[in-house]
Amino acid sequence: MTTIATISFLRAVLHSYSMLFFSQHRGFAAVLLLVTFSHPAAGVAGLAGAALAVAGARLGGFNREWTDVGAYSFNSLLTGLALASFYQPGWALAGLVVVGAALALLLSVALGGWLGGRGLPFLSLPFLLTVWLLMPGSSPLLHLAPAEGSVYWLNDVYAVGGPRLVGLAQWVADWPWPPLLATYLRALGAVLFQDSALAGLLVAGGLLWHSRIAFSLSGLAFLVAVGLGQLVGPAAGGLNEYNLGANYMVAAIAVGSVFVIPSAASYGWALGSVPVTVVLLAGLTALLDKLGLPTLSLPYCATALLFLYVLLLRERPGAGLVLTPVQRYSPERNLYAFATDRVRLAHQGAVALTLPFLGAWRCTQGYASGGPTHLGDWGAALDFAIFDADGRSYHGAGLSLSDFYAYNKPVLAPADGVVEEVVQHIEDNAIGEVNTAQNWGNTVVLRHAPGLYTQLSHLRAHSVPVKVGDHVRRGDIIGTCGNSGRSPEPHLHFQVQATPYVGSRTLAYPLAYYVAEPAGESLAPAAATAPRLAEMRREAVGTRKEREESLPSLLAPATAAPRASFAPRMQPQLHHFAVPVAGETVRPPAFNKLLSQALRFPPGYALDVRNADAPELPPQRWEVFTDAYNLPYLRCQTTGAVAYFAGDESVFYFTAFYGSEASWLYLFYQAAYRVPLAIVHDKIVHDTFPLTVVRHAALTWAQDLLAPFYRFLRPRFGVEWVGETTGRRVLLRSRVTVSYFGRERTEQTAELVFREGALASIRIKRNVLELFLTCSVAGT
Repeated sequence: MTTIATISFLRAVLHSYSMLFFSQHRGFAAVLLLVTFSHPAAGVAGLAGAALAVAGARLGGFNREWTDVGAYSFNSLLTGLALASFYQPGWALAGLVVVGAALALLLSVALGGWLGGRGLPFLSLPFLLTVWLLMPGSSPLLHLAPAEGSVYWLNDVYAVGGPRLVGLAQWVADWPWPPLLATYLRALGAVLFQDSALAGLLVAGGLLWHSRIAFSLSGLAFLVAVGLGQLVGPAAGGLNEYNLGANYMVAAIAVGSVFVIPSAASYGWALGSVPVTVVLLAGLTALLDKLGLPTLSLPYCATALLFLYVLLLRERPGAGLVLTPVQRYSPERNLYAFATDRVRLAHQGAVALTLPFLGAWRCTQGYASGGPTHLGDWGAALDFAIFDADGRSYHGAGLSLSDFYAYNKPVLAPADGVVEEVVQHIEDNAIGEVNTAQNWGNTVVLRHAPGLYTQLSHLRAHSVPVKVGDHVRRGDIIGTCGNSGRSPEPHLHFQVQATPYVGSRTLAYPLAYYVAEPAGESLAPAAATAPRLAEMRREAVGTRKEREESLPSLLAPATAAPRASFAPRMQPQLHHFAVPVAGETVRPPAFNKLLSQALRFPPGYALDVRNADAPELPPQRWEVFTDAYNLPYLRCQTTGAVAYFAGDESVFYFTAFYGSEASWLYLFYQAAYRVPLAIVHDKIVHDTFPLTVVRHAALTWAQDLLAPFYRFLRPRFGVEWVGETTGRRVLLRSRVTVSYFGRERTEQTAELVFREGALASIRIKRNVLELFLTCSVAGT
């Protein structure tokens, strides 16, 4: 445990460096750590400040997550770097660094709570306040002499690497850099209080390694700042290297790619921050000069907070400027996860409505753009009836109500709710006749949530067993199918609405899960005696696309991805949060109890995972926890990796992964990215993967640069039930593929075996890696 704690502490210290550029990239952090030691005293002071802050945050019991990502310690790091850059080394400076690190930590915690509660980051404000509080009194009190590192910088280089490093530094310094490039590199180095093109070159390489988007924004912001400086003059623009790096460039990265999802609009927003920073820099410098205080990174903080706070106050957030919902400390990861989750997780928070009947019914009229009855504000409604293999909705002559298969069949509550309205006194029509005076016929209206109601109409007279105010559960019988109201033959009318009144305007809303058999020529219904039946058939000419586009923007994407499949058109498909289309035969899915139990993962549940090919290796334990928002996740105790998951009665799926991708948990995250819990033998269920799954460096770097504007890589996940599925064993096979320019490559294949209600084994193949993992419930 001591070793694990030490490693965790060192990681938190390392993250303090990468957090200077809003990153958790440990390679980039190591580069920044190396750069700070080009001025040894500053390097030692910065490292000491970061280590003291991490230790203090842990001893103080502050938020562990923020401590581990370096959020509470990067300001202490900056404080140590700044103080050692301002003053000569000595015991007085050492004491000042200790006090500064502690003060920066306390201010980070305090400002984090105050600004965080308002949805804003505290940025480098704790560093600024700490330096302003310490500098005016500490210099005369402690008799601190100004630092001379900028004068005798080669001595510092010699202390670090001897004559060889001095030779390299002189060679780099004497290199005929283009003036604009040299200024750019020095600006990046100045963020770490380094005045060297070599230091800037290392920072630029690390930034490019971490994020192509952030790197491109740094270059664009630099060019705009230089251009403005030439227009308005260097005095107004403050065109020294520190201001170019720590103010203009960092502000553009923050508001264009870190706290806002990268897009074409965010690039414009970032570049728009540059002239604002120019004005703030000029005004704040003039004000602080009178107080004898350095401006440092205050203009960047003011610009970033202003731009982010303005976005928070919008009444109608635009599609182009989206505040980052979950911070993954990488512009690319933020963008790819947002683009993927917008499709696959759009249904989260929606009430799970299910089909209001048992068995297979055909959708005879769907969301209409011009159908016979579902028109205009009442277009988002569904009609259902039962048909036989010959495409007929009745047996015999079809002249009496009892001849129709749907007549008197139970109608079920689609979700838990309260009965708001009941009408059941209207007599059923004779076949072919309609009652337009009482259009909806016998009806039940249920309330499932504030502003969310369902209406079920054309019920049989006096068949409703519930009354107003009754609580019902999903699947409870609320009546039977009849032929009342505007109904020429027995069928069920179903709609979602925002108000509790019979006949309210419809609301486009998906059904949580159902199995659908697409319409085909062989399934076209035979001619019926009822003229209304022909009307219902004519409505089916609308396309699937037209119906899906009628869904509200929040839920429409959720219907798109699950529909894709390589299976033949006529095979039944499992749909998740989608809307039936006219002509489809739909039914509730049959769920596999073994799989549902195996992937339930309650809090406290733990799995011990072993490498079957190397049994001598220690196992990894994956344990289930819930966070402060009651969201469940699996955590690997060995690597610290975390995989968030969710699901409902029909599907299990992962929502996010954090941590080392070398963890076995990451392999499971990819192998079981989306698992349907319904029995769908030999059917492939697809989902969209974030682009971070792609391992081809050249492709990903090219895509990263273009991602805010265009995405040509299409990662995809597919899973199917294979082999014999018994009551005690389920075998699934999954595949992760990437499509680009008409080509497709497989990133990973996996086989998952579930036995006796638990995950038993995972066999994974990814490139040259082949791994066979066995799983057992902890303690068994």
